[in-house]
Amino acid sequence: MTNGWVDASAPVAIAGGGPVGMALAIDLALRGVETLVFEKREPNAPIYARANMTNVRSMEHFRRWGIADALRENDPVSQEINRDVAFVTRLSGDLILNMPRAYEWSEPLPFASEVAEWAPHEAIEKTLWDRVQSLPEITYCFEHEVTSFVQDNDGVTLTIETPQGFKTARSQYLAVVDGSRSRLRHDMLNVRMEGTSNLARSFLWHIYAPELSTMWKASPMVSMCLFYNNDRGGDSLVPQSGIDRWGYFCSPVPDGIDGDDWDACRQMLFRAVGGEFEVQPLNGGTFITHSLLAPRYDFGRVALAGDAAHLVSPMGGFGMNIGIGDAADLGWKLAALVQGWGGPMLLPSYSIERREAARFIIDGCERNQAVGARELVVEGIEEPGPRGDAARESVAEQIVLQKSQQFKRMGGQLGYRYSTSPIIVRDGTEEPPPDFADYVPSASPGNRAPHVWMKDGSSLFDHFGQGFTLISLDDEINGDTLAAAAKERGIPFQVVTTSGSDREALVELYEARAALVRSDHHVAWRGHQLPSDIANLLDVLTGYTAWKPLPAGETELRAPDSDG
Repeated sequence: MTNGWVDASAPVAIAGGGPVGMALAIDLALRGVETLVFEKREPNAPIYARANMTNVRSMEHFRRWGIADALRENDPVSQEINRDVAFVTRLSGDLILNMPRAYEWSEPLPFASEVAEWAPHEAIEKTLWDRVQSLPEITYCFEHEVTSFVQDNDGVTLTIETPQGFKTARSQYLAVVDGSRSRLRHDMLNVRMEGTSNLARSFLWHIYAPELSTMWKASPMVSMCLFYNNDRGGDSLVPQSGIDRWGYFCSPVPDGIDGDDWDACRQMLFRAVGGEFEVQPLNGGTFITHSLLAPRYDFGRVALAGDAAHLVSPMGGFGMNIGIGDAADLGWKLAALVQGWGGPMLLPSYSIERREAARFIIDGCERNQAVGARELVVEGIEEPGPRGDAARESVAEQIVLQKSQQFKRMGGQLGYRYSTSPIIVRDGTEEPPPDFADYVPSASPGNRAPHVWMKDGSSLFDHFGQGFTLISLDDEINGDTLAAAAKERGIPFQVVTTSGSDREALVELYEARAALVRSDHHVAWRGHQLPSDIANLLDVLTGYTAWKPLPAGETELRAPDSDG
């Protein structure tokens, strides 16, 4: 339903209907939880945003929500454009380095259920919106803005500004997903972000340039073209639709350039291309890049998500993707609370888990932001002949050394973990050190579950349910008692049994005879045998009590032949 509601109440209200708000509503709807989504934009309003990449981790969630293939189909960028990243001096100049399919892969990855999709915001919004419209549990209200709320022991009362005046609505829980300038976070919760503000002054202009496709000389047309020349401008071109609509992005903006002055930015673009051409601005201007986190995300029955909770440098394409991860974590926890099988630690655990993930990603993006054309361009980079060739080769080597993690490296996408979560049963084993560049699979509780492709061609993740999934890697692991206890509590639960090559691959990765995995793909527990105290295990995993470590010297991942 759109543009209004019949019943002014729902278990969950969502203030903000952008990609993260829609993702959260979809996750909840697929669990049978009704939502009211309030979005202040008008229907069919033009979308101009910075998101272009749905990374591997987010695509795994899109797959779970049934929309991964739809995003690929909705990509409006012409197939004439290579899904590469190219570094050039100018479009009329020289190629420094080309990274083939730097944001996409043509073949499946062994360690992930999906590959990334480089498609502009237009495609992302359409994909999510189509899914929202297909789910009757979601009531989506355009031109409705939540302006204030009051919470009590039983729920949250919202005040909404609508075209017909102010109205009220009631929900058990409220998700605040109203963007980087969140009034609700600032005015209602009095929350100030922490971290590094004013990291860089940037600009982004969306342009219509029908002649630009004819001016690519240094490289074929690519998904991202970065200019490394004597101007040291930090600018780049990204296609948005067909071959005539582009995003012209710059960060940091050079001294003396006003990012809100289209004429100044156009002249900078002409210099980067190496000639003038017909171009019309569609939308654009200056924005400030920040690296900021809310000190916490949970406030009673209210939770922050997306840009309302964190702001990140765009270098690496993580902004929207962190928010998609928020939706995946928050969705199952809100559903558990609404459905009565979740305890009081769930919302605090959301705050703890997602802040740990965001901090890890933000630190990596800050390092990406610190290295660009200004730092890497060397004298002679635009010269012809051997001296120029040597300069460009030197810069290419530095790009590979210092910039690769911004593109195809998987650590930032798959390697974050929930090592401080109170609802994870840690097993005392040593984890691989966190690495923003390289991803090392680990089944240590709190990590994303290691992935394999099963012998029937399915993804392991396709077999996970909406609650907890027990992966049994030994015939002696009988999950009936655990399944019965979960059923009695109303916890969604299922068992995945394995054999043959599937079991061999998983035993090697999981290093245990069994593992419990949450619906958001994170390992909650693993062991060689099920705990003797099943009730306590379920209490921890569902947020009724916090995990407590064993005394010093004892290990939690006991050997298969040890006593219970």
